[in-house]
Amino acid sequence: MKTRKVAMDYDDVIADLDSFGKYQRRVFLLISLPCMFTGFGAPATSFILGDHQHRCKIPFYDNDTYEVQSKVHLAAINETIPMNSDGTYSSCTVLINGTEEKCSEWVYDRSRFIRTVTSDFNLVCDSLYLRSHLKITYLVGFLVASMFSQIGDVYGRRIVMLVLCTLRVAVVFAIPFSINPAMFGILRFFEGLTSLAFYQMSFVTAIELVGPSERLFTANLSKALYCLGEFLLILLAYFERDWVYLTLWLAIPTVPPLIYWLPGLIPESPRWLTSRGKTEEATKILQKIAKVNKVEKKFDADKIKREEDQGIKVILKELLHSRILMTRLFIVIANWFVAAFIYYGLTMNVGSLGGNLYENFSLLVVVELIGYCVIFFMNKTGRKPLHLLAIFGCGIASVGSILLILFAENTLYWLHIAVSLISRFGISVLFAVLYVYTGELFPTVIRSIVMGTVSIGARIGALISPYLYDVYEESQKRIH
Repeated sequence: MKTRKVAMDYDDVIADLDSFGKYQRRVFLLISLPCMFTGFGAPATSFILGDHQHRCKIPFYDNDTYEVQSKVHLAAINETIPMNSDGTYSSCTVLINGTEEKCSEWVYDRSRFIRTVTSDFNLVCDSLYLRSHLKITYLVGFLVASMFSQIGDVYGRRIVMLVLCTLRVAVVFAIPFSINPAMFGILRFFEGLTSLAFYQMSFVTAIELVGPSERLFTANLSKALYCLGEFLLILLAYFERDWVYLTLWLAIPTVPPLIYWLPGLIPESPRWLTSRGKTEEATKILQKIAKVNKVEKKFDADKIKREEDQGIKVILKELLHSRILMTRLFIVIANWFVAAFIYYGLTMNVGSLGGNLYENFSLLVVVELIGYCVIFFMNKTGRKPLHLLAIFGCGIASVGSILLILFAENTLYWLHIAVSLISRFGISVLFAVLYVYTGELFPTVIRSIVMGTVSIGARIGALISPYLYDVYEESQKRIH
């Protein structure tokens, strides 16, 4: 009499293997540490494309600098550089024979930054819009990565991850040698694409190796590591104020993941192999996990239940024919759009808060880390109360920030920073809740397409955010 194979859920197999045993911890460590350095990309914009203080260069004054050198130099500045109504020097015009004209050369303040992309390519005054464009190139890469990363479902997690980490190394080491804004922007686009896609592939690989009860922990630990990466960025940016050398330092941590090419170091996802019918390869990996975790049990991937591929038509029909699901989808997209808009608006324009840039950035990262930690209480508080508290708290703080800009632009810096910290805390909690809440609001059959859709909505929100401050800054200069 033949023995009938009993189909098992993949999660049950992982549980039998020890859902977070020695093997999973080792792989998670190997994957997580490089992911920590993906926290460099978007926040680095504040330092390499920062708001570099400047004024027009005095005509025929060869050794002109932003810093006042002497009384003679100060007299030359006062004679040739117009004054704004607030007592500051004009940053875009110069007096020539008593006529105020636009200038084509500038000198830059070297107290905060020694050298930036802004100063190297003179992305100021009439070229300010180019700086805004360059800011979003990294985020455009994020947008494409949100769609590109789905290729891992076709070709496998491991090979896509390996190709991405290799391309990423080539791109980030080329950035410091950019000879014009176009080259810099293209390279930043590919940096954003490879960084996020690599992070997503790594995240999926780690998640598919652990049990359901450990996924909340591993997901939020990755966010904590992201914050640690931001702290490291601040440290590097504080001691290295030249964007060329800073980007070279930031490129170095992308090299170690190349060891992933070593056979057997990072496995292919057994879940993916099983779903593709590659049960022999999946069985070998499962048996290796059992051996490392010291589980004395034989595992056969043939016994794992394969998830039925519903097909894109069935998935879309399930979504589009349900008014409740479509309403939920629009609400969730709006939430993701707002969360990304505020998060990246604060991240990329932290220099506009006043006070010390490095201290302000550090404070934002601290409250972001605290915000991510709040999610560990979500099972006690529930999803909805935490979600509402986060979004309304962030909204009130953001309105307060707008009022301060309108009525106390150059004063009450401490209050500007305080409301920004509240906004950052609220938006960090909101992000953490949305990752979990979004998946739970929709049936399994449409969950993947929903997560892809809301991710695109978030990237669009992120793309818009860098422009607003530059538009406001330009309007203020015209008023003055």
